[in-house]
Amino acid sequence: MSALVLEAPGVVRERRIPVAPPSRGNCLIRISRIGLCGTDLGFYDGSSNYLHDGLKAFPFVFGHEWSGRIVETGPGVVGFEVGQRVSGHNFRPCGNCPACGRGDLRYCPARSEIGVLGQEQGAAADYLEAPAGTLVRIPDSLGDDVAALLEPASAALHAVRRLAVTDADRVAVLGAGTLGVVAAQLCRALGARVEVFDPQPEPRELAAELGFPVSVPENAEADRYSAVIEASGSVAAARSAPVLCAPGARMAQLGTPHHSVDGFPIAALVIKNVTVHAVLSGIGCWEELITFVESGLIRLDPLVDSVFSRSEVGAAFQRLASSGRRRPKILIRMS
Repeated sequence: MSALVLEAPGVVRERRIPVAPPSRGNCLIRISRIGLCGTDLGFYDGSSNYLHDGLKAFPFVFGHEWSGRIVETGPGVVGFEVGQRVSGHNFRPCGNCPACGRGDLRYCPARSEIGVLGQEQGAAADYLEAPAGTLVRIPDSLGDDVAALLEPASAALHAVRRLAVTDADRVAVLGAGTLGVVAAQLCRALGARVEVFDPQPEPRELAAELGFPVSVPENAEADRYSAVIEASGSVAAARSAPVLCAPGARMAQLGTPHHSVDGFPIAALVIKNVTVHAVLSGIGCWEELITFVESGLIRLDPLVDSVFSRSEVGAAFQRLASSGRRRPKILIRMS
């Protein structure tokens, strides 16, 4: 099959790689769309901590946000059939450690993640083999573009559920990218009062288009919010999130800073007795998320900036790296 292989910083080539019938419990999926995010950009420009820490090495097939259609099922697969549209999470646990035995897939010390961590092939290829247990069926009401956004959106739902947001909450969301805009919509759907903060005017325009009060981070009031979601991964936002928390508040670190955060106000967390949740992936949240999207309470279509063909992968990454985008998501049409 043909695959998009990231061979070095800034170098992506289409290569032929082997494809085999799916093994026991797995499905073979024809990939329709992949989504690009900051993790992919870090690989493309060479800045990724995964590369620097030796957790990933060139060359590899990238892509961990995807949608597609099952073309073959392996022995023992139950609940999925050829022709069904699917997406799925990217964790591949070892299945043998104590964490896997408890069902805590996030904490498997030997896990890999497709296109991100370890040797697993990413989704930027004609086909992806995936365990049936990682898949979710996509209803006809959701297009392929939206289905490719479910992976990051599921992490936002995980954050909101960890915070146990209710209609009694006043929520500050820092960052109006994919994670922030989805988290804000989820909090609103649960009845909370939500304000979105971003230093850039274009993301603020998107949040305003979706009906949220928006402002620059400097205008956020200290000690005001019962729940704070840091969704940008920026150092400045990570520093400011504890300051915004009211006494007894809950905070979710949903974004991933790529550097150590000097000056992080730990004392403010202690003095205000804030509960902090670090959020990894959205495993276990997909079915509920699809319900939110189908109902119209969560809109993912407005997040899509551009859809490129696979022959335009270089332009897709250039667009991902560009500033001034109102809409955060870049997609590649694989088939």
